[in-house]
Amino acid sequence: MSGTHRAVDSQHQPASAEPPAARVPVPELPAAYGVVGDHTRDPGAGAAPRPVSQRGPLGSQTDGMAAIRAVWERAAVSDRKPARPGRPERRREPKAFAPALLGILVCACVLMFFAWTAAPALWISVGHYQYGTVQVTACEQGFAPSCTGRFQTHEWAKDLHLTGDVTAADVGAELPARATGPDAHSAYVGSTPGLLLRWAPSLVLFMAAAFALVAVSGATRLYEGRSAAVGLCWAAAGAVLAVALAFAW
Repeated sequence: MSGTHRAVDSQHQPASAEPPAARVPVPELPAAYGVVGDHTRDPGAGAAPRPVSQRGPLGSQTDGMAAIRAVWERAAVSDRKPARPGRPERRREPKAFAPALLGILVCACVLMFFAWTAAPALWISVGHYQYGTVQVTACEQGFAPSCTGRFQTHEWAKDLHLTGDVTAADVGAELPARATGPDAHSAYVGSTPGLLLRWAPSLVLFMAAAFALVAVSGATRLYEGRSAAVGLCWAAAGAVLAVALAFAW
């Protein structure tokens, strides 16, 4: 009986659904060995390992820089002012040499004239002058009447051109006057407010001539070195004014 029971019991023992080897846990390998399906594959088993990408969820640094560069290029294109439809954009040609040279010479003469006119009165207005008396010796009538006289101080005396409130009726009279110094070329007769009317309009016309110099020289039409050419024109105008102030000192 006991043998019969052992036989029956052995028949009713449930058979395992999986072989014993299948229940062995698979060891975890580093990600560098690659993953196939749900199992980690050993590169030594015969299959070539698949490299694992180091790319993050937001992309690589190269892709990010390329995206930023594309955004900047689109912004630069959108900022450009589109040409009017149906009208081609006109390109200004550089100015011819002969007209530009002639315009520069004319503007240079105008600049020197107005700088020479404004310089003595400007120095006297800022307080650089010497008091004295002038005896009017002669006056010439015409489009631009002018008078001359003998200017004298306690230290020096000199024949100067007279400006201000002096006419032909003052010939032979002695009038109070002001001059910038012994090297002056003119003396001013009159009150201080009249000095403003002598140098302010001249400086305004001087600035207008400087703008004209930039225009007639063709500096604004250059495609290369435009800023340098415009700056050179303004530097030349400033040099003319500085020379005139130096001579009127």
